[in-house]
Amino acid sequence: MDKNIREKFSLLSSAQGESQLSGSTDFSTAIEKIVELETYSAKLELEASAAKREAALLKELLRVIPADATVYTADDQILYSTTAAPDPMWVSTQGGDGEQKAEAEPIVSQSQSSQSSTSRLAGGIGYAEVERHVKTGAHRNVQYIPLRSAQGDPLVVKYAYDVTRELEMAHELRAAKDAAEAADKAKSDFLTTMSHEIRTPMNGLLGMLDLALDTELDAEQREYLEAVENSAESLLVLINQILDFSKIEAGVLEVDKQAFRLRKRLSALRTMFFHRAEERCLHLVFTIPDDVPDVIVGDFPRIRQVIVNLLDNALKFTDGGTVHLSVDLESLESDNAQLRFSVKDSGIGILKEHQDAIFERFVQTDSSVSRQYQGTGLGLAICRKLVELMGGELRVSSAPGEGAEFYFTLPFQLGKLNERGEVATRETAMAKPVLGSTKKVLVVDDNAVNLKYMDIFLRKQGFEVELATNGIEALEAVKIEEYDLVLMDIAMPQMDGLEATRRIRESTSFCVRPDVPVVAMTAHALKGDREAFLAAGMNEYVGKPINPDNLLRVLFGLLQEFDATAK
Repeated sequence: MDKNIREKFSLLSSAQGESQLSGSTDFSTAIEKIVELETYSAKLELEASAAKREAALLKELLRVIPADATVYTADDQILYSTTAAPDPMWVSTQGGDGEQKAEAEPIVSQSQSSQSSTSRLAGGIGYAEVERHVKTGAHRNVQYIPLRSAQGDPLVVKYAYDVTRELEMAHELRAAKDAAEAADKAKSDFLTTMSHEIRTPMNGLLGMLDLALDTELDAEQREYLEAVENSAESLLVLINQILDFSKIEAGVLEVDKQAFRLRKRLSALRTMFFHRAEERCLHLVFTIPDDVPDVIVGDFPRIRQVIVNLLDNALKFTDGGTVHLSVDLESLESDNAQLRFSVKDSGIGILKEHQDAIFERFVQTDSSVSRQYQGTGLGLAICRKLVELMGGELRVSSAPGEGAEFYFTLPFQLGKLNERGEVATRETAMAKPVLGSTKKVLVVDDNAVNLKYMDIFLRKQGFEVELATNGIEALEAVKIEEYDLVLMDIAMPQMDGLEATRRIRESTSFCVRPDVPVVAMTAHALKGDREAFLAAGMNEYVGKPINPDNLLRVLFGLLQEFDATAK
């Protein structure tokens, strides 16, 4: 019995042990789950805390940024805003078509504005507009940006920032631009008027002087007339300097490169300055070594302008000694050469502190009213600009009492000779035409002296000449007479030269052919003038005072072309 009891007790104990072991296993699993959940909960709390900090930071950033941000839901509810309450005094400055409105009434409510915004954003495309505050007059730029929440719900962000100062600055900039353009137009108008009003009488003055000097004169009369001509040419140089500088500043002065003989051109310059140097008891020396190429391609009229100015200054500021012009070869590669031009004198010299200033416009080393040497202070400024335009740089080396050297280096192409051994230029390419008969020219100008000069000059060249004083008289003349060429002034009373030319081109009832050559003969010499003349139907342009050689070149060239088309 005892044995049975012990066996039963053993079996019960064994069963109880198995039951206790199973309960222990379930408890351990629960503990692990709890720990896992606690860990996950802690992680979520950390992430939530981080998200809250980031949200707080973003809100703080939005708060301190000088702009307003408001988020609307699809039903126009404010989800978030950096402003305490919407301000109904902001009104749009644009109408429905995007045009600026002169005045605007305040909006009734913010919800109306947001509703309009959400409806306009239905297509998912943002837009922007400028609003004005009715009371303060401030302006702000407002952007409406469509987006979606994490759940996919449509949202609208209204982002507004102040642009009052930017608009004021834009207005000030426009006003400054308008003022600058007005000033530039006033300057151009002044230069145009000055050019015309001075060049027109200068044309008559120099023209009649040229005719007078071509007559029989005694020595005293010739001396007086040559003195008048010299003074007139000095005045013309001043006018040209002012206009040239204006052209350079406007960027409309162009380099015209042609082939020329360097030694021949500089020899003519030496002849021009020789007597003046002799009068001042100065030794004038021109040096061009044999290795310097003779036929080169460049803008010699501009180079001549620079050299003449430098020689003029050298002679003016040198009381004794030598003025030396030299040209040296810096480099020679293939068909390109670098030449160094130098004008050196033994004159008064220039102080170191003045050597940069002398290249500024209207600046002289001595600007006092009692100064010994006269001038405008424009010459060197123009020379530097011209040299830079041609690809070089004008420099000076000097010391007081030791003279001065002005020098510059320019690039050139090597030129060629034609079959007659002449320099191959546009002028030599077109030989002077042999006209088949006496050509009839109509000269139209409202200045009586200019008309008389042109009449005498052209008749001496073998032309038959008739005169008119304005555009109306010119049209009456071409109605009844056939002319081979018309020389047309621009600014004239009753009808100007441009309108008269247009009517000649448009008419088929005149005796002259509609394509008769018309040459503008005018004192207008500023930006856009040539283009306006050609647009009106004119063939060519010669400026006043008229250069006789240039005028004849233009006339013969056009008459040759006109004869060729008439055949």
